[in-house]
Formats: sequence, C-alpha cells, structure tokens
Amino acid sequence: MIAELSVEGVVARRNVSELLHFTSNHGLVGILEIKSILSRRTLPEEDHLAHIAAPTSAARQEAESYFDKQEDWLDYINLSISEINRNYFKFASERWHTSGDRWWVILSFRPSLLSQKDVYFSTTNNVYPETLRAKGGKGLEALFAESIARKPGWTVTRKARSDNLPTCEQAEVLFPSRLDLSYLQAIYVANEDHSDLVEGWLSLYKISGVSVRIDASKFNGQPN
Repeated sequence: MIAELSVEGVVARRNVSELLHFTSNHGLVGILEIKSILSRRTLPEEDHLAHIAAPTSAARQEAESYFDKQEDWLDYINLSISEINRNYFKFASERWHTSGDRWWVILSFRPSLLSQKDVYFSTTNNVYPETLRAKGGKGLEALFAESIARKPGWTVTRKARSDNLPTCEQAEVLFPSRLDLSYLQAIYVANEDHSDLVEGWLSLYKISGVSVRIDASKFNGQPN
C-alpha cells in the first residue's frame, strides 16, 4: 500500500522554510496591534482598525456573483511559498498604492502552519479560471507539477525552478480567517530606516522572537 502524501512530507522534501505575505507599513501596524492577519471578510469586524487598514486592492473578484462559491474565498488569507507573487506586488505597489507614506514589508511564517485544518492550496492565482484547489499533501504537491494552467491558452512550466518554488509564481496558500502571529518568524524590509521602524514596532507591541531582515532583493520574487 502506498503511504498517503503528507503536508509535512512535502515541506521536508521540497525544503520549504517560509510562507510569505506582503503588506504596507500601515497594514503591518494593524497586524501587530491585533497580533494576527485577518481575512478580507473578517477585517471589517475590527472597527478600531479602520484608520490603518490597507487592503492591497479596492475590489476582489472573489466577491463577485460569478466567482466559485465552494468556499467563502474572501474569508481566506493569501500566502506565497518561498517567494512573493511579484506580479501582484507590482500591482499593489505601482498601480494601487502609489502615493503617500506607504512602504512595504514581507512577513515570513513558519511552514508548520500548512498543516492546520482547512488550509487550501491553489495551483495558480486563486482568481484564475484554470486553478485547481485542494487540501492536504496531494493539494500541496500539486503546486509543484511539471506544468500549471493559469487561463485558457496560458500555461507555465517548471523548467529550472528551485525545488522550494511552486511551478507558478502566483500559486497560493489559502489560510482561513485569522492567522496568529505565533507562526511569524521574520519580517523583510528594503532598507535600514525601515528596519529601525519595524524593530521599534515589535518592541512597542511586545512581540518577541521575530527577526528583521534587510533584503531589498526579496521584493523581486522569482517571477515566471
């Protein structure tokens, strides 16, 4: 009998060491205040965060009537494996949030969160029509297939991507509702000034055991 593929087994074999979520400095302050990341659906319930909430886009396709209703996808938090979704980051930073005092950070979470109940894996961007969603080890391993369909006529192949990178840079981990900061291991920033600010916020909100890493290249992702 073939043993069932486990999430932990895939993580170990693929040498996955982090799950990533980018947000603005405003979003980070809100996250640190409540010590968790909230889904788009949950966020409006936190009225005291209204002044600092900073969604990366004004509207979400998941809210539209035509979108897949297998789950309430607005009640899931989007994470990337090993590298950020550069395509979406460019949209957020260059098209949506282009003025004011916003800058960006990347939160790095321990991969043990992948074993939590009701985590879904999406082979490409969750809004793309050809994505395949599933739970468990088989769902996670599907993100590393030799080829992934994004949209009709648009497919991406693995080629020489590292073992810890999904085949499609836009593949997503969908975590339900609220992600506790107990899984947070590091925060990436682009420069020393941002590092000093983040270190101060971690101290202010009494969050320990989280390193701040200056690495501007981390914001480039590994696009394909």
